Amino acid sequence: MAEIPNAELLRCTLTGKLETDEQRLRTILNLPENEDIIVRPFEAGGFALRVIYTEGMARDDKIADFIVRACRAFDAEGAETPPQKRAERLLNRAVDIPQARLENRLSALVEQILGGMTALLIDGCPDALLMETRGFEKRPVNRTFSESVVVGSQEGFVESLRTNLTLMRRYVQSPSLVTEMTTVGTRVPLRVAILYMKGVAREDTLAEMRRRVKGITAAVVQGLGQLEQLIEDRPWALVPQMLLTERPDRAASCVLDGQILVLADGSPYALVAPVTLFHLLHASDDTFMRWQYGSFLRLIRMLGALFSLLLPGAYVALTLYHPHLIPMALLTSIAETRAQVPFSALTEVLLMEFSFYLINEASTRIPSQMGAVIGIVGGLILGQAAVSASIISPIVIIVVALTGLGNFALPGYGFTVGMTILRIAIILVCAALGLYGMILALFLLLCHLCSLRSLDVPFMAPVAPVRPHNPDILLRLPVWMQKRLLFLAKRDSWMRKEDGK
Repeated sequence: MAEIPNAELLRCTLTGKLETDEQRLRTILNLPENEDIIVRPFEAGGFALRVIYTEGMARDDKIADFIVRACRAFDAEGAETPPQKRAERLLNRAVDIPQARLENRLSALVEQILGGMTALLIDGCPDALLMETRGFEKRPVNRTFSESVVVGSQEGFVESLRTNLTLMRRYVQSPSLVTEMTTVGTRVPLRVAILYMKGVAREDTLAEMRRRVKGITAAVVQGLGQLEQLIEDRPWALVPQMLLTERPDRAASCVLDGQILVLADGSPYALVAPVTLFHLLHASDDTFMRWQYGSFLRLIRMLGALFSLLLPGAYVALTLYHPHLIPMALLTSIAETRAQVPFSALTEVLLMEFSFYLINEASTRIPSQMGAVIGIVGGLILGQAAVSASIISPIVIIVVALTGLGNFALPGYGFTVGMTILRIAIILVCAALGLYGMILALFLLLCHLCSLRSLDVPFMAPVAPVRPHNPDILLRLPVWMQKRLLFLAKRDSWMRKEDGK
């Protein structure tokens, strides 16, 4: 791996000589080429100072009012302060910014300056003041886009890590909610926060998460999507082993159950681990609805997942190998509609699958005002034209439409893409082996799912292996019956102890 630029300087500390320290920072920050890095010299208390910050990332008015003017008001007693104590004296007597600390490492100063904080270098002092002055533009908290709900909170995460941490504190107002800050990326650091409930999350799971995050050696990690790929258990698996959510209420629910949350600067969603397959089938609406409604919607969602995975393969297998299993009236109807179609059932299904997801992808990427129109019009025109031209039989359009609806009923976008790839594989197996191939594919898929782990936790638990759990897995039973946490939490957790076990 190539050496990081100015790596030797980054390992140094401040010398206390203002010109030397300023020149080192200028070299590391590529001044004067970097024109948005501001170095503001001024004097206060009879000695020279330098304010260094990134334009646009820090607030100019905050620097002017609470740093420069506050330090100049320090003139009367500043001259009598020993040079080594000037930073501490300014911190205690002059600077009016609440979040401020002493720092002497050049690497930490550079990282925080680029992150929006302001550094104050002081002549004769081997310590600098690092102050919180962030004020960059950010998107306000708004509705979620990919996890819309009918009942429940309408707020979603944004790209600002501080705002997302504030949202989590609002939803979980407990001192037991612990936030650990770290960075990943050797070349371009990414600020990451690990959140968990102390006394609820398991120590071994938390230690494993820390080990994986801090063991990342990639030069650049662009958001939680790449972070997930670097720390997941089985990168080659088609099913995601961690949960990405843009809803703070769902993230708070996971934290309260003993799971671990990861937030990153610039990512408008949270990464939850460990998770099970059943977490990927749950939606936020389920928690806020009456248990009858939530259980009914979960059943619909699971049936949709089965339709999405098996329906096209079952159609191909029945028409090619097992027509005797189809009722005579339906078989006659299928034969009549396919009489003029020049393609086999497998070709029809694959062609319609490709067309369906091509329309879906096109409607997703074009401007939102046109997306819905393109999706509906494109589907109607293509479907009607294909049937009229005897290229596709009507029964295939019905099968693919039901498959797509079942796929879209799943809450997570990544999970739906994985289901699509699995469905195509099952279609090909069914075309080769019929229903026996479908049974074999399902058996191998279940074996694969049982072998997966999420942060070293069984992915199919609490069903395989069986673990004690809250009655909120397949169906959502009444709240007064949910008297224990998931098996992911500590056995002696203080959560819900008043309800018994």
